[in-house]
Amino acid sequence: MPGVGARISALIAFLAARHERRVRDSLADSLERAVEEVDSPLRRGGAAVAIDRPAVAEAAPLLLQVAHRLRDPLPMPVEALRLVRSLAGDGAGPLYARSAHRSEFPPGTLSRYARRVLALSDHSVPAPGRERLLRG
Repeated sequence: MPGVGARISALIAFLAARHERRVRDSLADSLERAVEEVDSPLRRGGAAVAIDRPAVAEAAPLLLQVAHRLRDPLPMPVEALRLVRSLAGDGAGPLYARSAHRSEFPPGTLSRYARRVLALSDHSVPAPGRERLLRG
């Protein structure tokens, strides 16, 4: 039966695109929640790992740009998605704090991650301490 292979290929492509859209929306939601949580009262207990509030506050504009880029319908490079997945999913990464009193990472680490994602995504990102733009 001609065309069956083409229909199967189209279905696979559709399902892959739908899955990627769901993953990207979920990652964007995670970053936006982290930014919103900066000003929320600190909650104690529970199984969730707390965000690194000072790092998130400092990187908030960049994290919101990343969330916006994730929601953009344009394709996103695999390396950029990998970095965002690592950032949002790794409870020991620079988005999260193991201790409420100090960060495990040097200041600016979270911003550097966000800048890297944006650069890989071919968005103009101000270079730290410079007037020129970095391009991915």
